[in-house]
Amino acid sequence: MRATAGGTLATEQVGQDRLAFIRGDRSKERTDTAPNNPFRQRGSRLGDIANSDPQYIHKQNFGYSQLPESAGFTNTIKSAYTAFRAQSSYQNRPPLVVVGANDGMLHGFNASLGAAGGKELFAYVPNELIKDLYQLTEPTYSHRYYVDGTPRIGDALVGNQWKTVVVGSSGAGGRSIFALDISNPGSMSSGNFLWEFTHPEMGYSLGRPSLVPLYNGKFGVVVTSGYARPSTTTNGYVWILDASNGSVLKRFDLPNSGDLGSPLSVDLDNDRVADRLYVGDTKGNVWRLDINSTTVGNWDAPAALKTGGSIGPLFIAKDSAGIRQPITAPLDAAYTKDRKVILVFGTGSFYQTTDNEIPTSPQVQSFYGVIDSGAQIEGRRTLREQEILKEVSGTELNGRAVSQNAMVEGDNGWYMDLVWKTGRGGPGAKGERVISQAQLGGNRVTFSTLIPSADPCDAGGTSWIMSLDLATGSRLAYSYFDYNGDGKIDESDYIELEDGTKVPVSGVADPNEGAVKGTIGLNDQSTGKRYLCYASSASSTGSEGVTPVCIEVMGDNNDSNRLSWHEVRNNL
Repeated sequence: MRATAGGTLATEQVGQDRLAFIRGDRSKERTDTAPNNPFRQRGSRLGDIANSDPQYIHKQNFGYSQLPESAGFTNTIKSAYTAFRAQSSYQNRPPLVVVGANDGMLHGFNASLGAAGGKELFAYVPNELIKDLYQLTEPTYSHRYYVDGTPRIGDALVGNQWKTVVVGSSGAGGRSIFALDISNPGSMSSGNFLWEFTHPEMGYSLGRPSLVPLYNGKFGVVVTSGYARPSTTTNGYVWILDASNGSVLKRFDLPNSGDLGSPLSVDLDNDRVADRLYVGDTKGNVWRLDINSTTVGNWDAPAALKTGGSIGPLFIAKDSAGIRQPITAPLDAAYTKDRKVILVFGTGSFYQTTDNEIPTSPQVQSFYGVIDSGAQIEGRRTLREQEILKEVSGTELNGRAVSQNAMVEGDNGWYMDLVWKTGRGGPGAKGERVISQAQLGGNRVTFSTLIPSADPCDAGGTSWIMSLDLATGSRLAYSYFDYNGDGKIDESDYIELEDGTKVPVSGVADPNEGAVKGTIGLNDQSTGKRYLCYASSASSTGSEGVTPVCIEVMGDNNDSNRLSWHEVRNNL
């Protein structure tokens, strides 16, 4: 806390005053009535929350009393999980929201609806960021990121005890991963710190870590080397850390990789133990790693994806000209009808400072559904193409129609270029991309896109919300959206094509709502209706916060084919 930009140390008293400022003391902030005070004036004690999505935990049952003994989880361990959940401190603990902020801290807030709701229960400063906290007090402070990553929360076996653990990252603010025991969030102390991990080859961890049971009887935290790796090495890395102490259980080297995003942990047999990892990178590579062995030394990519001992990608995303497309959005996975894994993801980038500047001829990005058969997929030539056929302006929303090209034997999946082509009457490439994870439900994959804008009057750009057939990428046999806003979903929510055929709407956009990062599905129990809701860059803000925008959608949301491990466990 005594550091300075020039490298010399400030006095002990200045260090103490800075610490008090970080803890919330405002007596030394520079104001109109106290213009000579040493520290900058804050709008709030809580720093801005930019890229860290709040995460909720209360008393969710993760189903770990059903973990398989074949993976080293004995009956004693499983019975201890039941006892852990039954103890009074667990049953009486308050609901909790955890989020990172650019004031240098990961915060935990009481999420109850009573008088205690909103009270801060704890805040943690990662060790790696302590040296930079002094900047927050400077009157000349220029915004920077601190704890900017989205945390992962879950129950885990720590040593021989069950605990509720939050795994956080500094995101764009630093190069570390850390873990805290939040089993009793109302009674936190330094003893709740578990570990912090960093590495010379670790970049900025913009993606979320995974927290998963492993086949060696431990719980693991899966992280990647992230973005802007600090060395000149061409390899990217995936680490599996021991959730108990942060030590490295396994490291995977990915040759000539791009910057790596969020790892996707997949449970193939519904035993709650992670069988496989997938991760995408900014060079368009999709990597597969198998971890379904009780022997850590056997964790590896399948032999068909290795050459001379080096791991190769399962798939490389390339546009129609053969140019690689960056993957920055998290992947998701489901089973096909013949029990193969289909990975769904979009391409595009929006993490670099120039990503909101659209060139005259931008690269076309795509959305993919890629079937993993265990061997490398050679580009898009074995994928079935779907197309955007038409876009129209409606009374409430703009609508988009897509093709219905049938899959044939030998297809390894499908793709859709995010462009209404000039040959079909459209404007051509506009810089549309995908930067957030898709949602899987029933036979659908739903995702949002972004067309960024550098114009401050455009609220960051515009977005489409798309819903396609998961198996083929084609339009659904029904309209998923209440496109015309009449409170009903029927054939009046169809679009007429040039040949007079009426087809269901496959995508909607509200030109007045700006950019959409992602959506969440909500059920109205009083009416039985279902909605997709989001907070856009143009959403109105009042005394009670941001007002979300909600679109009525088809109510059926059977998620039985989802494979993403963290999604399966959160629906137990």
